[in-house]
Amino acid sequence: MGARSWVVIAVVVLLAGCALMPPIDAAPIRGTETNHVATTDYLYVAATGDYGYTPDTFNDLPAHATINVTFVDNSTMTDGHTFTILGVEGVQIPNTDTQTQINALAFGNNPRALFNLNVSSYGDRNVSQFQSPGPGWYEFVCTVSSHFQEGMYGFIAFGMDLPSNLTLPDRVGIGGSTLSFSPVDAAAIAALVLVFVLGYVVWQRRRASSRMPPAPVRPSKPAAAEGHPPEVGRTQGGR
Repeated sequence: MGARSWVVIAVVVLLAGCALMPPIDAAPIRGTETNHVATTDYLYVAATGDYGYTPDTFNDLPAHATINVTFVDNSTMTDGHTFTILGVEGVQIPNTDTQTQINALAFGNNPRALFNLNVSSYGDRNVSQFQSPGPGWYEFVCTVSSHFQEGMYGFIAFGMDLPSNLTLPDRVGIGGSTLSFSPVDAAAIAALVLVFVLGYVVWQRRRASSRMPPAPVRPSKPAAAEGHPPEVGRTQGGR
């Protein structure tokens, strides 16, 4: 076989190989995919009259996002409230901490609080925003004196759910303008009210009956009604 034939064969093999190769732009481009992350979110929280927040837990808010907060005072307390997200990640603050310790966490720089918003009186509403951190959970508290110790705190999580072993406050019977009763207390109060109502009704009836005048005695009617003459043809004592 001559040299010219080998050249022709080489060209044919080269063209066939090029035809079987995939296009260059068909290969996937790596490193350009991005996960969608919300850039804003909205948070509504209210202070209640029993030293609490409604709601007192927030799960899986977006991380690295703008969080818009509306804070409302639904209590009748005169000293106001704060919604303060402490900067300590992944730790529940003991409710035995003193007010000085809470103030150091809320207003110190080691670490710095994530957010703070105040309301001053019933019906007051305040709106602000902050940038959320990376995935993690934090505790928020009221920094007004003794409010945290009374149970005014909650938890917020970014990019994850809250742990299931957190201790939420039990505010039944705690001060403020909202009264709460256990089922036993409610049943006892209902029984006392029922006894009082029945006793009052019986007393009123006896009092009314003792004041009623005696019924007048009416004269008996004669055997023959007036205006009706005796029957003719009958005698007294028989036919």
